[in-house]
Amino acid sequence: MERESGVTDDDALFAAIYPGLRRWAAVCGPVEVDPDDLVQEAVARTLRSHALSELDDPGAYLRRAIVNLAANQRRGMARWRGAVSRLARSADVEATMPSYASDLSDLLRLAPDARAVLWLVEVEDHTYASAGAVLGVTEEAARTRAARARQQLRLHLLKEEKEQ
Repeated sequence: MERESGVTDDDALFAAIYPGLRRWAAVCGPVEVDPDDLVQEAVARTLRSHALSELDDPGAYLRRAIVNLAANQRRGMARWRGAVSRLARSADVEATMPSYASDLSDLLRLAPDARAVLWLVEVEDHTYASAGAVLGVTEEAARTRAARARQQLRLHLLKEEKEQ
């Protein structure tokens, strides 16, 4: 449906959920992929089959699409990193990864699904049940992933403290 101003319901809906989707893509996606690219691809693929306003929960639907796209990107990036690593060894050139502030670097050491559940629960105040629904797992699986992720972060930070 188009309003008098030329703005559709989907446009207004997308404008409302975009900031959260972008943050979500930044947390779930590979470091090398721009979060905007993940959001754009998820929205484009969704709009090919139906309008955003037709979905029961467009935010949850798009988050799940972003998780799936991020997984695809990670697989592709793993092949790319392997090729760059082999090239760097053969050319005796050091391949570099982007550097981030320490808090973000610590979080990026976690698996994407662990980062995603921590983001949903700790930052966006979701329940474990709703975080599990977004990620396509049970509430217990979401709790377990969050607990393991916190434990991994603790161990990593303790190890760094001992090294200093």
